[in-house]
Amino acid sequence: VEFIESNRVHLIQRMGMITVKQIADDLLAYNVMSYEEVNTIACEKVEQEASRMMIYMILNKGSEACNILVKSLEKHNPFLFHDLQGYCTTGQLEQNKLNDLIQDLKYVYLSSAFQKYHPLGSDIDIIFDLGTAYTDVLLWKKDIHNSRKGQLTLNVLLEELQNPCIIEGEAGKGKTTLLKRIAVLWASDSCSALKKFVFVFFISLSSTRGGIYETVCDQLLFEQYPIRKQDFMKMLLAQRQKVLFLLDGYDEFNHQNCPEIEAMIKENHKFKNFVIIATRTESIHKIRQFGSLIAEIGDLSEESCKKLIKNVLTSKLADGLLNQLKEATSMKNLMKTPLFVIIACAIQMGESNFHPSTQTLLFSTLYDLMVEKNRYKTKGITENHIMLSINHCGDLALDGIFDQRFDFQAEDLADIKEEVLLASGLLNKYTAQRLKPTYRFFHKSFQEYTAGRKLCKLLTSCQEAEVKKGYSYLQKINNISDITDTYFNLLLYTCGSSIDATRIILDLLKSIDQYRNLSQPFSLKNLALESKYTKESNNITEKEDLNETNKDVFADCVINFFYESSSKSALSKDFEEFFCNRSIYINTQNIPLYFCDFFRYLPNCVRVLGLIKLDFFGNCTPSKEIGNENVEDLQISSLKTYIPEKAVSLFFNWNQSLRSLEITLQDFNKLKKHDIKYLGKICCSAATLKLRISNSAGITGTLNKVLETCTNLQDLTVESTPLTVEDEQQITTMTKLKTLHIRDLQSENLEGGLIDGIKKLVNAEGLVLDNISMDEGDAKKLAEGVRNLRKLRLLYMNHLTTIGPGITYIVRSVSDGLSELQEIQLVNCCISSDAVEILAQNLCNLRKLNVLNLSENYLENKGKDAIHRLVDGLNVLPGMKVLMLPWGDNIKVCLTKLLELLETMPQLTKLGLRKWSLTDVEVRLLGTFLEKEHLENLQHLDLAMNCVTSDGWLSFMQPLISLKKLVSVDFSSKQDWVPASLLVCKLSQVLTTLSYLKEIKVTGWKFDCHDLGLINGA
Repeated sequence: VEFIESNRVHLIQRMGMITVKQIADDLLAYNVMSYEEVNTIACEKVEQEASRMMIYMILNKGSEACNILVKSLEKHNPFLFHDLQGYCTTGQLEQNKLNDLIQDLKYVYLSSAFQKYHPLGSDIDIIFDLGTAYTDVLLWKKDIHNSRKGQLTLNVLLEELQNPCIIEGEAGKGKTTLLKRIAVLWASDSCSALKKFVFVFFISLSSTRGGIYETVCDQLLFEQYPIRKQDFMKMLLAQRQKVLFLLDGYDEFNHQNCPEIEAMIKENHKFKNFVIIATRTESIHKIRQFGSLIAEIGDLSEESCKKLIKNVLTSKLADGLLNQLKEATSMKNLMKTPLFVIIACAIQMGESNFHPSTQTLLFSTLYDLMVEKNRYKTKGITENHIMLSINHCGDLALDGIFDQRFDFQAEDLADIKEEVLLASGLLNKYTAQRLKPTYRFFHKSFQEYTAGRKLCKLLTSCQEAEVKKGYSYLQKINNISDITDTYFNLLLYTCGSSIDATRIILDLLKSIDQYRNLSQPFSLKNLALESKYTKESNNITEKEDLNETNKDVFADCVINFFYESSSKSALSKDFEEFFCNRSIYINTQNIPLYFCDFFRYLPNCVRVLGLIKLDFFGNCTPSKEIGNENVEDLQISSLKTYIPEKAVSLFFNWNQSLRSLEITLQDFNKLKKHDIKYLGKICCSAATLKLRISNSAGITGTLNKVLETCTNLQDLTVESTPLTVEDEQQITTMTKLKTLHIRDLQSENLEGGLIDGIKKLVNAEGLVLDNISMDEGDAKKLAEGVRNLRKLRLLYMNHLTTIGPGITYIVRSVSDGLSELQEIQLVNCCISSDAVEILAQNLCNLRKLNVLNLSENYLENKGKDAIHRLVDGLNVLPGMKVLMLPWGDNIKVCLTKLLELLETMPQLTKLGLRKWSLTDVEVRLLGTFLEKEHLENLQHLDLAMNCVTSDGWLSFMQPLISLKKLVSVDFSSKQDWVPASLLVCKLSQVLTTLSYLKEIKVTGWKFDCHDLGLINGA
């Protein structure tokens, strides 16, 4: 009674409506007040009147009622209670006790017990040190709309700290580590922004008990601490914003265990102490409205990831893990989460053979840890319910992958106990700025892993119903694009979960490969995915090229599946059937681990590969450098070389013969003898070798030494790389050579060099000379030499602009004696009408010819007669596939006769009439011919640089639509002109109708923005 009487005025003014209602509920529970009295007080709109009414009621009910009110006040508003008791005015604590408290706290934060912790739980005896495991984090400042509004470092956060501050982050992002780091910074006096705080209290909210004082003593100090509770609470009130509370794990906080801390967060305006609360994303909705500053922990940077690994592991283990992560590009996104990095480090400590690029092992460890580590959070739920919820979680993940859904709603969790998945961390719950909560797996890759784990369980189940369900999912995967793109990670984790599941997935892959519809072209979006596999070829169709690209990507995916399965040699026979005659690509700048295991454990599969492609780059950093190049007795690994030792060991240790190897040397400014030695070791591993050298001036003068090691060389390409006479002479000694390709070489031909020795290449089947220096004298020598190449099937001579009349000698020599020729391409090489007539007369000697490209050659005024004779001569070659004709004066009169010839060439896929001076009349004639479907297999049509108007092109659009297999057309114009609107509409219709059409060239056509909009829409 005395307490209430003496503090009546303060109680009326300061209690507040919330405290009044809480006390009223307690008084009702003790039967001190009736329902009517409580309702009367609660309905009072003015809080001071409600306080006054309750105080006078209790004073009239006697001392026992007054005692209950005072105890209730202490419970619900302890700061007001202590203040009214006079603790704030009875003098300050002895300064030495405050100093002792400060020192005790600093001692705790700098101690091993605080800084060393078990990152994976106390059951696993792996310890990290906060001093080395912490890395700088990136924080995102968020507004009330839950939108990111800028980045913050920890220092900036502390300098701009607002009260209360909420740190948000998903599982494993490092929230606890961040708060502990703040405590350590304060204790070590190494952060100026923290010097304003006299006291810093780090509290784990998962293990609070009693009030603030009891929790602090329990977690940081000891029981019966020299400072009494009343003095401690008085100190908090007195110091106000000089006290900082670091409250970790609000998502695990039971506010009933400590109402004082709950009040400190939600009624902080009364307490005035600074508070930083860390919570997981799904729990932030409980306190978001109280936060003055909300910051989300961002992704771990690559540099921070490297720093963490180096700090946590020994140098040897750290280097090994970093090298493996560098090779495993797919792991980069996962390493943005600190928990992933910690698990990778922990497994590396325990398993020396662990490869973190095996993502399944990482996720499996994480999955089991999350489920087991957080079991204590679901003690009230039966084991059966927990397992059912986790099982349904797999269904949720798997259905989500096939529906391409990564956000889930409450109705999707109908068969799942939400608290099980949230407590374990398998799901996160998002409520900010949305009417209904959204649930997500904490990482997209983790959903894919969970789905793969579930699919594996279904496929390998002993229950027929589950197996049937698993196969029903596999039936939804029915093309190569699904495997290489949409469901790649799902299949990867399925294979990684079980060898038996891998065998089932491999059967699926073989089935899709065997029965896929080859009439459908491969999706272009996958070309961007693996453009490195694209090869340029003029003698295969666009569709075939896409299918070859498709197969290379497919093979790479299957090697990934093999590696992830950790099956080693267990499934070697199963894989062998798939890899027979496949080709694979290896970029030697970064040879992935899965290729090493592929060579090691599946030698039978490597042996049956049709082709292995290797790219070497001279512009990369060499391995090591020594001062004296002539030192021979050093270890190979200590020499400077541009040919990676890893590539050498991969192939030189190969104890059987590969079928075929294709090696590219690109951008080499230098090639030392050690590189040549390495190349020789690699080249000798294959029965046949293809060598391509591009833009490598550093190889000039040493190519002859390289070729000396390539006794099995069958195909040689040299591009933009000067050659010495010794280099050229060595080329002519390669008598096993089947294809020689020389491009972009403008140096003068050397006496006794390639031109003189070309006659020695008697086994050559292909000769390509493109944009090289050659005069009439060189052409005469070449014509004589080519006569000896009786096996020649392909002759390309392009852009020989200085050859002059010399081309006539070559045409006569070729057409007279090379009966095996199938392809002749003489583009922009000064062909004359005389040369065309010679070719026409001798076509009867070239019965196997199916490709003839004479484009970009001007026949002048005799062109008409030459083309007439050429058309007559082509009658003996009905199997022509490519016909690209030269141009000349008044050559368009030959069109009628040409169309009669084309009626006999149903296999034609490419036709070129560039610069034929065709007008509307001739184009209409050509259109009428095409409508009769004589050329239904035509894929490429070149009508560029003719004299056609809008009317002519308009009449040609409808016949063009009849060419269903058309891939590319060229309607470019000599001069700029504006097409009619109706023509633009028809052109867009062509684009819409022809499904295979990939390219249409209309250089010189002037479109306005409306035209472009219509065409782009098509």
